[in-house]
Amino acid sequence: MRSISRLLRLALSSLSAGALAPALLGAQVGRLEGTITDSVHLAPLAGVAVSATRLGAERETTLVVAADENGRFRFDSLDPGEYGVGFTSPFLDSLEYGGPVRRVAVTAGPASHVALAVPSGQTLRALACPGAALPTGTGALMGVVTNAADDQPLRGARVAAMWTELSFDATMRRVSTAEHSGAALTDSLGQYRLCGVPTDSWLLVQVQHHDRVGAAFQLLIGDATGVLVKHLSLGDDGVRSLSSIADAEAGSARLPSLAGTASLAGVVRNSGGRVVAGAQVRVVSTDPVARTDRNGYFTLAGLPSGTQELEVRELGSTIFRQPVELRSGRTAREEITLRHTVSLDTMRTTASTRSMYERFESNRRHSINGTFFSQEDVERRHPLEVSDLLNTLPWFRVVGQGHGARLMNLRGGCYPNIVVDYKEGQDLNSIPPALIAGIEVYPTTNGAPAEYTNLCGVVRIWVKR
Repeated sequence: MRSISRLLRLALSSLSAGALAPALLGAQVGRLEGTITDSVHLAPLAGVAVSATRLGAERETTLVVAADENGRFRFDSLDPGEYGVGFTSPFLDSLEYGGPVRRVAVTAGPASHVALAVPSGQTLRALACPGAALPTGTGALMGVVTNAADDQPLRGARVAAMWTELSFDATMRRVSTAEHSGAALTDSLGQYRLCGVPTDSWLLVQVQHHDRVGAAFQLLIGDATGVLVKHLSLGDDGVRSLSSIADAEAGSARLPSLAGTASLAGVVRNSGGRVVAGAQVRVVSTDPVARTDRNGYFTLAGLPSGTQELEVRELGSTIFRQPVELRSGRTAREEITLRHTVSLDTMRTTASTRSMYERFESNRRHSINGTFFSQEDVERRHPLEVSDLLNTLPWFRVVGQGHGARLMNLRGGCYPNIVVDYKEGQDLNSIPPALIAGIEVYPTTNGAPAEYTNLCGVVRIWVKR
Protein backbone atom coordinates (compact mmCIF):
# COMPACT_ATOMS: atom_id res chain seq x y z
CA MET A 1 0.00 0.00 0.00
CA ARG A 2 2.85 2.33 0.88
CA SER A 3 4.46 1.59 -2.51
CA ILE A 4 1.24 2.50 -4.33
CA SER A 5 1.08 5.85 -2.49
CA ARG A 6 4.68 6.51 -3.43
CA LEU A 7 3.90 5.78 -7.11
CA LEU A 8 0.94 8.16 -7.01
CA ARG A 9 3.11 10.93 -5.53
CA LEU A 10 5.71 10.34 -8.25
CA ALA A 11 3.04 10.45 -10.96
CA LEU A 12 1.58 13.71 -9.61
CA SER A 13 4.99 15.31 -9.31
CA SER A 14 5.75 14.27 -12.91
CA LEU A 15 2.44 15.66 -14.13
CA SER A 16 2.96 18.97 -12.36
CA ALA A 17 6.45 19.28 -13.76
CA GLY A 18 5.47 18.25 -17.31
CA ALA A 19 1.84 18.56 -18.28
CA LEU A 20 0.98 21.35 -15.84
CA ALA A 21 4.01 23.43 -16.72
CA PRO A 22 2.85 24.34 -20.25
CA ALA A 23 -0.56 25.25 -18.88
CA LEU A 24 1.08 27.63 -16.44
CA LEU A 25 3.27 29.03 -19.20
CA GLY A 26 0.25 29.36 -21.48
CA ALA A 27 -1.34 31.67 -18.98
CA GLN A 28 1.40 34.21 -19.76
CA VAL A 29 -0.46 35.55 -22.81
CA GLY A 30 -1.86 38.89 -23.78
CA ARG A 31 -4.88 40.24 -25.63
CA LEU A 32 -5.25 43.05 -28.11
CA GLU A 33 -8.48 44.92 -28.79
CA GLY A 34 -9.28 47.90 -30.96
CA THR A 35 -11.53 49.77 -33.36
CA ILE A 36 -11.26 51.02 -36.92
CA THR A 37 -12.87 54.30 -38.02
CA ASP A 38 -13.43 55.51 -41.56
CA SER A 39 -12.32 59.12 -41.17
CA VAL A 40 -13.40 59.93 -44.72
CA HIS A 41 -17.03 58.91 -44.26
CA LEU A 42 -17.10 59.33 -40.44
CA ALA A 43 -18.31 55.81 -39.73
CA PRO A 44 -16.98 52.50 -38.37
CA LEU A 45 -15.13 50.40 -40.92
CA ALA A 46 -16.72 46.95 -40.93
CA GLY A 47 -15.50 43.67 -42.37
CA VAL A 48 -11.92 44.68 -43.16
CA ALA A 49 -8.96 42.41 -42.42
CA VAL A 50 -6.83 43.45 -39.44
CA SER A 51 -3.33 42.02 -39.05
CA ALA A 52 -1.02 41.84 -36.03
CA THR A 53 2.64 41.01 -36.75
CA ARG A 54 5.05 40.09 -33.92
CA LEU A 55 8.10 42.34 -34.13
CA GLY A 56 11.62 41.52 -32.95
CA ALA A 57 10.97 37.79 -32.60
CA GLU A 58 13.24 35.15 -34.09
CA ARG A 59 10.35 33.98 -36.22
CA GLU A 60 8.02 36.73 -37.39
CA THR A 61 4.38 35.64 -37.30
CA THR A 62 1.23 37.42 -38.45
CA LEU A 63 -2.30 36.84 -37.22
CA VAL A 64 -5.38 38.13 -39.06
CA VAL A 65 -8.94 38.78 -37.86
CA ALA A 66 -11.94 40.58 -39.35
CA ALA A 67 -13.52 43.68 -37.86
CA ASP A 68 -17.19 43.33 -36.94
CA GLU A 69 -20.06 45.53 -38.08
CA ASN A 70 -19.08 48.17 -35.52
CA GLY A 71 -15.44 48.24 -36.62
CA ARG A 72 -14.26 46.34 -33.51
CA PHE A 73 -11.64 43.59 -33.53
CA ARG A 74 -9.83 41.40 -30.97
CA PHE A 75 -6.80 39.12 -30.84
CA ASP A 76 -6.68 36.50 -28.08
CA SER A 77 -3.72 34.47 -26.82
CA LEU A 78 -0.89 36.67 -28.07
CA ASP A 79 2.63 36.19 -26.81
CA PRO A 80 3.73 39.29 -24.91
CA GLY A 81 5.84 41.62 -27.03
CA GLU A 82 5.63 44.40 -29.60
CA TYR A 83 3.29 44.11 -32.59
CA GLY A 84 2.73 46.01 -35.80
CA VAL A 85 -1.03 46.37 -36.29
CA GLY A 86 -2.59 47.42 -39.57
CA PHE A 87 -5.51 46.76 -41.90
CA THR A 88 -6.40 46.54 -45.58
CA SER A 89 -9.54 47.73 -47.35
CA PRO A 90 -10.74 48.02 -50.97
CA PHE A 91 -10.95 51.79 -50.52
CA LEU A 92 -7.29 52.12 -49.55
CA ASP A 93 -6.33 49.60 -52.25
CA SER A 94 -7.97 51.85 -54.87
CA LEU A 95 -5.72 54.68 -53.69
CA GLU A 96 -2.72 52.33 -53.66
CA TYR A 97 -2.16 53.31 -50.07
CA GLY A 98 -1.10 50.53 -47.71
CA GLY A 99 -2.77 52.08 -44.71
CA PRO A 100 -1.29 53.13 -41.36
CA VAL A 101 0.57 50.62 -39.15
CA ARG A 102 0.62 51.16 -35.39
CA ARG A 103 3.23 49.72 -33.01
CA VAL A 104 1.55 48.31 -29.93
CA ALA A 105 3.08 46.71 -26.82
CA VAL A 106 1.12 43.64 -25.69
CA THR A 107 1.65 42.52 -22.10
CA ALA A 108 0.39 39.55 -20.13
CA GLY A 109 -2.84 40.22 -18.29
CA PRO A 110 -5.23 43.05 -19.23
CA ALA A 111 -5.93 43.64 -22.91
CA SER A 112 -3.96 46.28 -24.81
CA HIS A 113 -5.97 48.75 -26.90
CA VAL A 114 -5.33 50.41 -30.26
CA ALA A 115 -7.42 52.75 -32.43
CA LEU A 116 -6.95 52.55 -36.21
CA ALA A 117 -8.43 54.86 -38.82
CA VAL A 118 -8.61 55.49 -42.54
CA PRO A 119 -6.75 58.76 -43.16
CA SER A 120 -8.98 61.80 -43.59
CA GLY A 121 -9.44 63.52 -46.93
CA GLN A 122 -7.13 66.28 -45.76
CA THR A 123 -4.39 63.76 -44.96
CA LEU A 124 -4.82 61.98 -48.29
CA ARG A 125 -4.60 65.29 -50.16
CA ALA A 126 -1.40 66.14 -48.30
CA LEU A 127 0.10 62.76 -49.20
CA ALA A 128 -0.86 63.17 -52.87
CA CYS A 129 0.29 66.77 -53.22
CA PRO A 130 2.99 67.38 -50.57
CA GLY A 131 3.64 71.04 -49.89
CA ALA A 132 0.64 72.22 -51.91
CA ALA A 133 -2.17 74.15 -50.23
CA LEU A 134 -5.23 72.91 -52.12
CA PRO A 135 -8.24 75.26 -52.06
CA THR A 136 -11.56 74.02 -50.69
CA GLY A 137 -13.40 71.84 -53.19
CA THR A 138 -10.27 70.65 -54.98
CA GLY A 139 -8.20 67.50 -54.94
CA ALA A 140 -5.74 65.45 -56.95
CA LEU A 141 -5.78 63.09 -59.93
CA MET A 142 -2.72 60.89 -60.24
CA GLY A 143 -1.50 57.64 -61.74
CA VAL A 144 0.78 56.09 -64.36
CA VAL A 145 0.52 56.22 -68.17
CA THR A 146 1.81 53.17 -70.05
CA ASN A 147 2.19 51.97 -73.62
CA ALA A 148 -0.62 49.48 -74.17
CA ALA A 149 1.58 47.37 -76.45
CA ASP A 150 4.09 46.37 -73.74
CA ASP A 151 2.76 48.00 -70.54
CA GLN A 152 5.97 50.01 -70.20
CA PRO A 153 5.88 53.55 -68.75
CA LEU A 154 5.20 56.27 -71.31
CA ARG A 155 7.43 59.27 -70.70
CA GLY A 156 6.41 62.74 -71.84
CA ALA A 157 2.71 61.97 -72.23
CA ARG A 158 0.34 64.84 -71.49
CA VAL A 159 -2.69 64.13 -69.32
CA ALA A 160 -5.17 66.95 -69.92
CA ALA A 161 -8.37 67.67 -67.99
CA MET A 162 -11.18 70.14 -68.66
CA TRP A 163 -14.03 71.19 -66.38
CA THR A 164 -16.64 73.88 -65.86
CA GLU A 165 -17.20 76.02 -62.77
CA LEU A 166 -20.55 77.65 -62.04
CA SER A 167 -20.88 80.89 -60.07
CA PHE A 168 -23.91 82.89 -58.97
CA ASP A 169 -24.01 86.67 -59.18
CA ALA A 170 -26.35 87.72 -56.37
CA THR A 171 -26.55 91.30 -57.67
CA MET A 172 -27.43 90.36 -61.24
CA ARG A 173 -29.28 87.23 -60.08
CA ARG A 174 -27.81 85.04 -62.74
CA VAL A 175 -25.57 82.01 -63.05
CA SER A 176 -22.38 82.24 -65.08
CA THR A 177 -20.02 79.52 -66.21
CA ALA A 178 -16.27 79.49 -66.66
CA GLU A 179 -14.27 76.82 -68.46
CA HIS A 180 -10.97 75.68 -66.97
CA SER A 181 -8.30 73.19 -67.91
CA GLY A 182 -5.16 71.67 -66.48
CA ALA A 183 -2.48 69.29 -67.66
CA ALA A 184 0.49 67.31 -66.38
CA LEU A 185 3.40 65.61 -68.14
CA THR A 186 4.49 62.11 -67.19
CA ASP A 187 7.99 61.60 -65.83
CA SER A 188 10.50 58.84 -66.69
CA LEU A 189 8.37 56.34 -64.72
CA GLY A 190 5.20 57.34 -66.54
CA GLN A 191 3.82 59.00 -63.41
CA TYR A 192 1.53 62.03 -63.60
CA ARG A 193 -0.03 64.21 -60.92
CA LEU A 194 -2.73 66.86 -61.35
CA CYS A 195 -3.25 68.87 -58.16
CA GLY A 196 -5.97 71.47 -57.63
CA VAL A 197 -8.60 69.92 -59.91
CA PRO A 198 -12.22 70.24 -58.69
CA THR A 199 -13.93 67.53 -56.65
CA ASP A 200 -17.54 66.38 -56.98
CA SER A 201 -17.50 67.74 -60.53
CA TRP A 202 -17.08 65.85 -63.81
CA LEU A 203 -13.65 66.06 -65.42
CA LEU A 204 -13.14 65.38 -69.11
CA VAL A 205 -9.74 63.67 -69.33
CA GLN A 206 -7.58 62.78 -72.32
CA VAL A 207 -4.03 61.48 -72.86
CA GLN A 208 -1.87 62.99 -75.61
CA HIS A 209 1.56 61.87 -76.75
CA HIS A 210 3.30 63.68 -79.60
CA ASP A 211 0.77 63.60 -82.48
CA ARG A 212 -1.35 60.86 -80.90
CA VAL A 213 -4.56 61.62 -79.03
CA GLY A 214 -6.34 59.03 -76.91
CA ALA A 215 -10.02 58.67 -76.10
CA ALA A 216 -11.70 61.32 -73.95
CA PHE A 217 -13.51 60.02 -70.88
CA GLN A 218 -15.16 61.31 -67.72
CA LEU A 219 -13.85 61.00 -64.17
CA LEU A 220 -15.25 62.16 -60.85
CA ILE A 221 -13.16 62.77 -57.71
CA GLY A 222 -15.21 62.56 -54.53
CA ASP A 223 -14.67 65.52 -52.22
CA ALA A 224 -14.68 63.33 -49.10
CA THR A 225 -11.58 61.51 -50.36
CA GLY A 226 -10.07 64.26 -52.48
CA VAL A 227 -7.77 61.88 -54.35
CA LEU A 228 -8.30 59.56 -57.32
CA VAL A 229 -5.64 57.17 -58.63
CA LYS A 230 -6.25 56.32 -62.28
CA HIS A 231 -3.75 54.45 -64.45
CA LEU A 232 -4.04 55.17 -68.18
CA SER A 233 -2.58 53.82 -71.41
CA LEU A 234 -2.23 54.54 -75.13
CA GLY A 235 -2.37 51.90 -77.88
CA ASP A 236 -1.43 52.38 -81.52
CA ASP A 237 -4.88 51.29 -82.73
CA GLY A 238 -6.74 53.26 -80.06
CA VAL A 239 -5.58 56.79 -80.86
CA ARG A 240 -6.16 59.45 -83.48
CA SER A 241 -3.76 61.97 -84.95
CA LEU A 242 -4.08 65.68 -84.32
CA SER A 243 -4.22 66.29 -88.06
CA SER A 244 -7.19 63.96 -88.55
CA ILE A 245 -9.07 65.69 -85.74
CA ALA A 246 -8.32 69.08 -87.29
CA ASP A 247 -9.64 67.86 -90.66
CA ALA A 248 -12.84 66.63 -89.02
CA GLU A 249 -13.35 69.95 -87.25
CA ALA A 250 -12.86 71.77 -90.53
CA GLY A 251 -15.46 69.54 -92.16
CA SER A 252 -13.07 68.20 -94.80
CA ALA A 253 -13.08 64.66 -93.39
CA ARG A 254 -14.91 62.43 -90.97
CA LEU A 255 -13.21 60.61 -88.13
CA PRO A 256 -13.20 56.86 -88.82
CA SER A 257 -14.26 54.39 -86.15
CA LEU A 258 -11.50 52.84 -84.06
CA ALA A 259 -10.86 49.09 -84.29
CA GLY A 260 -8.37 46.48 -83.10
CA THR A 261 -8.01 42.97 -81.72
CA ALA A 262 -8.97 43.57 -78.08
CA SER A 263 -12.14 42.10 -76.56
CA LEU A 264 -14.37 42.98 -73.64
CA ALA A 265 -16.75 40.73 -71.72
CA GLY A 266 -18.78 41.22 -68.60
CA VAL A 267 -22.11 41.32 -66.82
CA VAL A 268 -24.56 44.16 -66.19
CA ARG A 269 -26.61 44.36 -62.98
CA ASN A 270 -28.98 46.89 -61.47
CA SER A 271 -28.51 48.57 -58.10
CA GLY A 272 -30.27 45.65 -56.42
CA GLY A 273 -27.76 43.14 -57.80
CA ARG A 274 -30.13 41.56 -60.33
CA VAL A 275 -28.86 40.98 -63.86
CA VAL A 276 -30.09 43.28 -66.61
CA ALA A 277 -31.11 41.70 -69.91
CA GLY A 278 -31.29 43.64 -73.17
CA ALA A 279 -28.94 46.48 -72.16
CA GLN A 280 -26.95 48.01 -75.01
CA VAL A 281 -23.17 47.93 -74.52
CA ARG A 282 -20.50 49.56 -76.66
CA VAL A 283 -17.12 51.24 -76.54
CA VAL A 284 -17.36 54.88 -77.62
CA SER A 285 -15.89 55.69 -81.07
CA THR A 286 -16.12 52.03 -82.20
CA ASP A 287 -18.68 50.16 -84.32
CA PRO A 288 -19.39 46.92 -82.36
CA VAL A 289 -22.57 46.95 -80.27
CA ALA A 290 -23.75 44.15 -77.97
CA ARG A 291 -26.93 43.38 -76.05
CA THR A 292 -26.82 41.62 -72.71
CA ASP A 293 -28.43 38.19 -72.70
CA ARG A 294 -30.97 36.94 -70.16
CA ASN A 295 -28.12 36.37 -67.70
CA GLY A 296 -26.83 39.93 -68.11
CA TYR A 297 -23.70 38.86 -70.01
CA PHE A 298 -22.20 40.59 -73.03
CA THR A 299 -19.14 40.23 -75.28
CA LEU A 300 -17.54 42.78 -77.61
CA ALA A 301 -14.73 42.01 -80.07
CA GLY A 302 -12.66 44.00 -82.58
CA LEU A 303 -11.89 46.77 -80.10
CA PRO A 304 -8.91 49.16 -79.98
CA SER A 305 -6.31 48.98 -77.22
CA GLY A 306 -5.52 51.48 -74.50
CA THR A 307 -7.82 53.45 -72.21
CA GLN A 308 -11.23 53.60 -73.86
CA GLU A 309 -14.68 54.56 -72.61
CA LEU A 310 -17.37 51.94 -72.04
CA GLU A 311 -21.00 52.98 -72.44
CA VAL A 312 -24.08 51.05 -71.27
CA ARG A 313 -27.67 52.07 -72.02
CA GLU A 314 -30.80 50.54 -70.61
CA LEU A 315 -34.33 51.91 -70.88
CA GLY A 316 -35.27 53.60 -67.63
CA SER A 317 -31.69 54.05 -66.43
CA THR A 318 -29.22 56.88 -66.73
CA ILE A 319 -26.49 56.24 -69.30
CA PHE A 320 -23.51 54.54 -67.66
CA ARG A 321 -19.99 55.47 -68.74
CA GLN A 322 -16.58 54.56 -67.35
CA PRO A 323 -13.03 54.14 -68.70
CA VAL A 324 -11.80 50.60 -69.39
CA GLU A 325 -8.32 49.23 -70.06
CA LEU A 326 -8.07 47.15 -73.25
CA ARG A 327 -5.14 45.18 -74.66
CA SER A 328 -4.60 43.77 -78.15
CA GLY A 329 -5.31 40.04 -78.36
CA ARG A 330 -6.69 39.89 -74.82
CA THR A 331 -10.14 39.92 -73.23
CA ALA A 332 -10.83 42.41 -70.44
CA ARG A 333 -13.68 41.74 -68.01
CA GLU A 334 -15.99 44.23 -66.33
CA GLU A 335 -18.81 44.00 -63.81
CA ILE A 336 -21.19 46.92 -64.29
CA THR A 337 -23.84 48.23 -61.90
CA LEU A 338 -26.50 50.61 -63.19
CA ARG A 339 -27.11 52.67 -60.07
CA HIS A 340 -29.24 55.62 -61.09
CA THR A 341 -32.61 54.39 -62.25
CA VAL A 342 -35.08 57.03 -63.34
CA SER A 343 -38.84 56.85 -63.82
CA LEU A 344 -40.14 57.81 -67.24
CA ASP A 345 -43.39 59.77 -67.15
CA THR A 346 -46.23 58.75 -69.43
CA MET A 347 -46.15 60.99 -72.48
CA ARG A 348 -48.65 61.76 -75.20
CA THR A 349 -47.50 63.56 -78.32
CA THR A 350 -49.72 65.12 -80.94
CA ALA A 351 -48.26 66.45 -84.20
CA SER A 352 -50.42 68.18 -86.74
CA THR A 353 -47.95 67.65 -89.58
CA ARG A 354 -44.81 65.69 -90.37
CA SER A 355 -43.18 68.64 -92.12
CA MET A 356 -40.51 70.67 -90.36
CA TYR A 357 -40.56 74.35 -89.68
CA GLU A 358 -39.93 76.39 -92.77
CA ARG A 359 -36.90 78.00 -91.09
CA PHE A 360 -35.39 74.59 -90.35
CA GLU A 361 -35.86 73.42 -93.95
CA SER A 362 -34.38 76.64 -95.31
CA ASN A 363 -31.32 76.41 -93.05
CA ARG A 364 -30.76 72.79 -94.05
CA ARG A 365 -30.90 73.62 -97.77
CA HIS A 366 -28.45 76.50 -97.61
CA SER A 367 -26.06 75.48 -94.81
CA ILE A 368 -22.47 74.41 -95.56
CA ASN A 369 -21.08 73.71 -92.09
CA GLY A 370 -24.20 72.67 -90.18
CA THR A 371 -25.32 69.17 -89.27
CA PHE A 372 -29.06 68.48 -89.28
CA PHE A 373 -31.24 65.82 -87.66
CA SER A 374 -34.74 65.64 -89.09
CA GLN A 375 -37.71 64.21 -87.22
CA GLU A 376 -37.23 60.97 -89.15
CA ASP A 377 -33.53 60.89 -88.19
CA VAL A 378 -34.40 61.24 -84.51
CA GLU A 379 -37.08 58.55 -84.63
CA ARG A 380 -34.84 56.13 -86.54
CA ARG A 381 -32.00 56.36 -83.99
CA HIS A 382 -34.23 55.93 -80.91
CA PRO A 383 -32.15 58.15 -78.58
CA LEU A 384 -33.07 58.26 -74.91
CA GLU A 385 -31.87 61.89 -74.73
CA VAL A 386 -30.72 64.62 -77.12
CA SER A 387 -27.18 64.15 -75.83
CA ASP A 388 -27.19 60.62 -77.30
CA LEU A 389 -27.43 62.12 -80.80
CA LEU A 390 -24.86 64.86 -80.37
CA ASN A 391 -22.30 62.62 -78.65
CA THR A 392 -21.69 60.96 -82.03
CA LEU A 393 -20.41 64.18 -83.64
CA PRO A 394 -16.62 64.65 -83.83
CA TRP A 395 -16.61 68.28 -82.65
CA PHE A 396 -18.45 67.80 -79.37
CA ARG A 397 -18.34 65.76 -76.22
CA VAL A 398 -21.17 65.28 -73.72
CA VAL A 399 -20.08 65.89 -70.12
CA GLY A 400 -22.39 64.70 -67.34
CA GLN A 401 -25.68 62.85 -67.55
CA GLY A 402 -29.42 63.47 -67.63
CA HIS A 403 -30.59 67.03 -67.06
CA GLY A 404 -27.10 67.91 -65.80
CA ALA A 405 -25.46 66.96 -69.12
CA ARG A 406 -23.58 69.65 -71.03
CA LEU A 407 -22.15 69.71 -74.53
CA MET A 408 -18.46 70.64 -74.76
CA ASN A 409 -16.74 71.88 -77.91
CA LEU A 410 -13.53 69.82 -78.06
CA ARG A 411 -11.71 72.47 -80.03
CA GLY A 412 -12.16 75.28 -77.52
CA GLY A 413 -13.08 73.42 -74.35
CA CYS A 414 -16.21 75.60 -74.09
CA TYR A 415 -19.96 75.13 -74.44
CA PRO A 416 -22.24 76.01 -77.38
CA ASN A 417 -25.46 77.98 -77.09
CA ILE A 418 -28.46 75.63 -76.74
CA VAL A 419 -31.55 77.17 -78.36
CA VAL A 420 -35.02 75.63 -78.09
CA ASP A 421 -37.16 77.16 -80.83
CA TYR A 422 -36.32 80.85 -80.15
CA LYS A 423 -35.24 80.63 -76.51
CA GLU A 424 -31.49 80.38 -75.93
CA GLY A 425 -29.37 79.21 -72.98
CA GLN A 426 -31.47 76.08 -72.43
CA ASP A 427 -30.49 72.70 -70.97
CA LEU A 428 -29.27 70.14 -73.50
CA ASN A 429 -31.69 67.39 -72.45
CA SER A 430 -34.65 69.60 -71.55
CA ILE A 431 -36.75 68.31 -74.48
CA PRO A 432 -37.59 64.58 -74.80
CA PRO A 433 -36.64 63.19 -78.23
CA ALA A 434 -40.28 62.23 -78.90
CA LEU A 435 -41.18 65.94 -79.00
CA ILE A 436 -38.39 67.01 -81.36
CA ALA A 437 -39.15 68.10 -84.91
CA GLY A 438 -35.54 68.81 -85.88
CA ILE A 439 -32.07 69.75 -84.62
CA GLU A 440 -29.47 72.08 -86.16
CA VAL A 441 -25.84 71.79 -85.00
CA TYR A 442 -23.10 74.32 -85.79
CA PRO A 443 -19.59 73.75 -84.35
CA THR A 444 -18.49 77.36 -85.04
CA THR A 445 -20.05 80.74 -85.81
CA ASN A 446 -19.63 80.01 -89.52
CA GLY A 447 -23.12 79.42 -90.90
CA ALA A 448 -24.81 79.53 -87.50
CA PRO A 449 -27.92 81.72 -86.97
CA ALA A 450 -26.61 85.27 -86.58
CA GLU A 451 -28.94 86.08 -83.69
CA TYR A 452 -27.44 83.26 -81.60
CA THR A 453 -23.75 83.75 -82.39
CA ASN A 454 -21.47 81.81 -80.07
CA LEU A 455 -17.77 81.10 -80.59
CA CYS A 456 -18.34 77.59 -79.21
CA GLY A 457 -21.15 76.80 -81.62
CA VAL A 458 -24.95 76.67 -81.63
CA VAL A 459 -27.40 73.80 -81.18
CA ARG A 460 -30.97 74.66 -82.12
CA ILE A 461 -33.78 72.28 -81.22
CA TRP A 462 -37.18 72.63 -82.90
CA VAL A 463 -40.16 71.32 -80.94
CA LYS A 464 -43.23 69.71 -82.52
CA ARG A 465 -46.42 71.76 -82.61
